[in-house]
Amino acid sequence: MKYYVVIAGLFVIVLLLSNCNNMSPAAESNMKDLDQNMLDLMMYHDNLGTFLRKGDADYSLWLVDGLDSCLQIVAIKFKEHRKLTIPFKKDYKKKLRPSINNIREALHKEDFPAAITAYRRLTKNCNGCHIDHDIDKEVMDLSDPEYNH
Repeated sequence: MKYYVVIAGLFVIVLLLSNCNNMSPAAESNMKDLDQNMLDLMMYHDNLGTFLRKGDADYSLWLVDGLDSCLQIVAIKFKEHRKLTIPFKKDYKKKLRPSINNIREALHKEDFPAAITAYRRLTKNCNGCHIDHDIDKEVMDLSDPEYNH
């Protein structure tokens, strides 16, 4: 029964995030504002932390790919925004893509300590960007077994 709930939840997430599949066409048809895209990113990020903690490499890789796809769409679409001081693409390339690539590489080796370290660096960089842009949202580290939701 628990697996059916998880599968149903994943199905709903996939449906909600289906605009993040193809980089260019999705970016053009993505009518979401930056806040709505950030909610999509939050779902991917939070689930990634949870599945890294559980040691599920396959699902974690799927989530990393979805997270990266959505970030690429945001990088294409948001060259400027009322809170952005530079195009999002620059922060993505400098602060986010290296951590995402490190997570992906570690997961291919099933090196969960390295994947979690890279995930935590990604989380720290996300929060740093939020601080830099005066955004009152904290990205949570759900890879931490002490985290209670």
